[in-house]
Amino acid sequence: MTTPLPLLLASTSPRRRQILQLLGLPYAVCTPPIDEDVAQERFRGSVEEMAQWLAKHKAAEALKFHEAAGHFVITADTTVLLNGEILGKPRNKAHARQLLLTLRGRWHYVITGVAVSRRIDGQHMIQATSCITPVLMRNYSQAEIDAYIASGDPMDKAGAYGIQHPAFQPTRHIDGCYLNVVGLPLCVLVDLLADFNVYPVIAGQRQNELAIACPWSEKCSI
Repeated sequence: MTTPLPLLLASTSPRRRQILQLLGLPYAVCTPPIDEDVAQERFRGSVEEMAQWLAKHKAAEALKFHEAAGHFVITADTTVLLNGEILGKPRNKAHARQLLLTLRGRWHYVITGVAVSRRIDGQHMIQATSCITPVLMRNYSQAEIDAYIASGDPMDKAGAYGIQHPAFQPTRHIDGCYLNVVGLPLCVLVDLLADFNVYPVIAGQRQNELAIACPWSEKCSI
């Protein structure tokens, strides 16, 4: 069965919108209802748990929206961890350069917390989890960093990079879910939606090819 109710993606990320389209389900979009920087200051858990906590916090706030009624609300948050420290979105171009130099040639972790929620009779039902992917960056040059920053692409991304950027292509290897690094692991989202008896219409163009481990992205190494 597929859902009789449309999905509501509480995210301004164009990447998450593109990924969500792969499920073949109708969805609407709204702006996340929280200031992420302020919310992070309130978090008191381990850094590995923050992405999931933020996804749940966004869900609780998004469910208060009028447009959330009759929808399954999807929220997500992505963090980049290097040696146990969170590398957030760059504050400016100089900070973006610093982040990219820090990551160059090194392994780090990308963690995306995902939550699916629904408001029923005034009660909030929230299911959430997180996905973690180890990522190794390649030894890109200073000139490549400068050109990438000039493109404007890193400025809205945790860790100041997008793995999917066709020109920069910053990574050398990933050990897990590719779409998690982009910002929305569909394998995790599909499992959460199933808890609400919601299932995708399509499962990727290469679903039936056994050589492809992930039906959503052949770039995944899971």
